[in-house]
Amino acid sequence: MKRDGRSVIVEAALAGVEECGWEATSMQAVRERAGVSNGSLFHHFPTRADLAAAVVAAGLADHREVLLQALRVAEGAEDGVRRTVVRHLRWIDDNPRLARLFLHSPPDVLQAILDEAARDAHRGFADEISDWLRGHGWPGTPELAAVVALWIGPVHEYARGRLASSGPTPTPTSDALAEGAWRAIRPLLPGIER
Repeated sequence: MKRDGRSVIVEAALAGVEECGWEATSMQAVRERAGVSNGSLFHHFPTRADLAAAVVAAGLADHREVLLQALRVAEGAEDGVRRTVVRHLRWIDDNPRLARLFLHSPPDVLQAILDEAARDAHRGFADEISDWLRGHGWPGTPELAAVVALWIGPVHEYARGRLASSGPTPTPTSDALAEGAWRAIRPLLPGIER
């Protein structure tokens, strides 16, 4: 099946970001990597900002799917909380440049560059997380943002430090972070045995 030009360009841009970062990924480099003409590149992405929005949207979509897949295969609340932490850390390890972009950009800045379809997808992601939590006894309080901060916030903090470090990568701590996330989330799920 032939992929459309837009997808090929976005994939090339993502590869460029992973290889050398967004600032060092030029439109020309993306065009060459994608094997498309200038006309095709600028037809799909008239400006670098348009391409940046597509790269962010594609990266966020991949990240969302990875986390939702971890929840879909989970066997219970504890397994789901732990799996998402471990899988989130693995995604960061697999996509360090995108992870830096996401972790070091204020959420409102990332949201501002996304088109309406990408913002809708993000809202759908929040709805799926809420539904999953409710399916495991979450009564809807505290608000979802607070639950996610307890669940994933420590992972983000750890990842920011690890991604900023130029030294050796620390010993993996996904089990410790997963344990901490479960301890933070478990009291918010009244139906779960302690």
